[in-house]
This record gives sequence, structure tokens and C-alpha cells, in this order.
Amino acid sequence: MNFLPISVNIEDETILIIGGGKVAIHKIESLERFTHNIKVIAPEVVPEIRQRSFIEIVDKLYDPTDLRGHLLVYAATDDQELNSRIRQDGRQFRCLVNVVDKPSNCDFVSPAIYKKGHMTVAVSSNGENVYGSIQWRNIIRDKVEAGEIDPIMTKEEGRKAF
Repeated sequence: MNFLPISVNIEDETILIIGGGKVAIHKIESLERFTHNIKVIAPEVVPEIRQRSFIEIVDKLYDPTDLRGHLLVYAATDDQELNSRIRQDGRQFRCLVNVVDKPSNCDFVSPAIYKKGHMTVAVSSNGENVYGSIQWRNIIRDKVEAGEIDPIMTKEEGRKAF
């Protein structure tokens, strides 16, 4: 696997999650720091998802045409065969698909993220060691919060320093 670490502008995008259970809620908890443009498609949706009024919920079984118009898709069902089919369908609709907990079956992986203000640090292991990524992220977070890393420069200060 060889994932390119990039930041994607999702301002005008709706993130699609196929699945409405515990795995989906975990992804939503990560995504909601960055966007409230989230759609969930599933025949059954847990209350923790329904409580988030910003989420568009479509109570139905998955159909490949559900992918149309979505840049990023999370296949978060408890059916690995369906998740794999979602990834295959994503190619037809030119979507990037993350099959949750299966990096080898993903077009993209979600890094461990620390966000403070407008600064974001994303740590990835290329899908090989999620716990190692989380550990590095936590070390960075702890150092920032302990004041061991200098305060963030303004854009103007940064231009002068570099």
C-alpha cells in the first residue's frame, strides 16, 4: 500500500457513509470536527447517529447509484462482502472509498488527527499500524498542550522566519 498524505477541501462535499451502526458512529465522530455535510445510508441507524440533526439519514438498503456525486465514501457496514462491493462500485462513480478497518481494500485511509485552531497534524502509517499512528499523534498533542512546542506563528511571522 502506498497512500499519499494530502489535505482535501471538503467545503462543498457531502461525505457519504454506508452503514448506520457503531463503526459508522466512530467515523462520524472523527468527521464532525471538519464538516457537518454527512449523509448516512442504512436500513437501520443507531440513536447516536439520529441524534445528530446535521446528518442526512436515508433509511434504505445500499444501491450503487447512491455513490453518484460523492467524492469520499466510507463503507462501514458489518458485511465485508458488501463493503468490498461498495469499493468496486466506487470506481464506476469515481469515488474514493474507505472500507473501514480494511486498509488493504481502501482508496484512502484516515490518519490519526490532532487539530488545534487552524493547525492540523495528521499521522499515518500507510494503513499498517493504526495504533502506532495514534501513539505518535498523542505524543504530538501532549507536547503542544504542555507548551513544549512553540506557539503557532501567524502567517506573516512564518513568512519572515522561513
